[in-house]
Amino acid sequence: MVLDLNYETLFEIAISHHYHLDDGATLFDTLSADERLAMLGRYDIGSFMSVTPTKATRAKFAGLHVVYKQTETGIITGIPYTLNGTKEQPQIVPADNMVFSFSVAINDGLFANYSSLPLKAPDGMVYFFTNDPALSQRVSPFLTATPNVYKAATDYYPGDMLVDNQATPTKLFIAQQKNNLDPTAGATPAGNWITDTLVGGKPLSYAGSADLIRQCGRVFIYQVTVAGKTPALTIKDRQGNVINVTTSLETGELNIVKADMGSLPEGLYTAHLADTGYTDDFPFYYSTDASAWAFIDICVKTSNAVYNLLQADTTLKAPVFSLRFKNRSTYWRYIGAMFGAASISANALPLTRQGFISVKVNDKNNKPITDDLPNATASLIKPETNQIFSDIFF
Repeated sequence: MVLDLNYETLFEIAISHHYHLDDGATLFDTLSADERLAMLGRYDIGSFMSVTPTKATRAKFAGLHVVYKQTETGIITGIPYTLNGTKEQPQIVPADNMVFSFSVAINDGLFANYSSLPLKAPDGMVYFFTNDPALSQRVSPFLTATPNVYKAATDYYPGDMLVDNQATPTKLFIAQQKNNLDPTAGATPAGNWITDTLVGGKPLSYAGSADLIRQCGRVFIYQVTVAGKTPALTIKDRQGNVINVTTSLETGELNIVKADMGSLPEGLYTAHLADTGYTDDFPFYYSTDASAWAFIDICVKTSNAVYNLLQADTTLKAPVFSLRFKNRSTYWRYIGAMFGAASISANALPLTRQGFISVKVNDKNNKPITDDLPNATASLIKPETNQIFSDIFF
């Protein structure tokens, strides 16, 4: 007996890192079709990350007969289908509340150097990417959260991102150096922020601080931030159902609330802690995979139909989601016999694997150097005071 199965895409995630894809200072998406094709011919996400379905998701894939593959440009899943008129109907329709989860590991030791992300994620935090807009504001087809708008009296650090309007962003601003200035203000001095290139009249969305989420292992641990408070803990799952967990309290100068998560499926939850005059609410990701750098959750049905995997009649949409990483920009500092204290680029410049950026600096006599100077590499970056430098010995 021969089983004849036709497969169609269930969903795809295109993973773009602009350190590998940009041509010098030129954004990949603005290159010609031939130039983009040439860049993609040298591109493989496996050189810097691996994306693996979790154990629970592998079981879900098996039940649905879904196949999965990491490709040079992202990941793709396929599902058997039959024709429903002219539309493709999954042979087994995934349930609306089904979530497919993936763990992300970083393979490149220089990834943090050339990615426009915090150099070190805060302890107890992990990156989390999803197609669920109920968690936080995001714009299709991006799996990354839309950055916040400017908040007065807030310090922003190199690589931090802001938008002009979170619901419908028209501009994306990236900090070049530590500052607390409003990038939308006309009088903001140059050198504090750059405005990212628009694509199709709209800004791209990149992974950033807005994608960080708390992570817990088998034991949920929360330290109360006000002395003497003993808040009650309520945990809810992604659908808003209250979860029964065994809790305990460790008393001290600042009390610690604990809960046993071991009997629960891994994934996204929310915590609510309440005592008289004290409340705290936040999402967190429960996983025993302490080595994961990030998690990706793809929901079959979301609060915004544009992100759903299926049409309203349960036929396939085959969406292609986008997960992008911005390349880090640094101030290039030239060191050698002909250089001096003024031999630093006027602005932060992007680190790229491909292409060449023409840069002008002054020599040790404070006169402009007219020769082409070598570009910075990702092998050495130096955070100092309010800026991040790349030292270039020449």
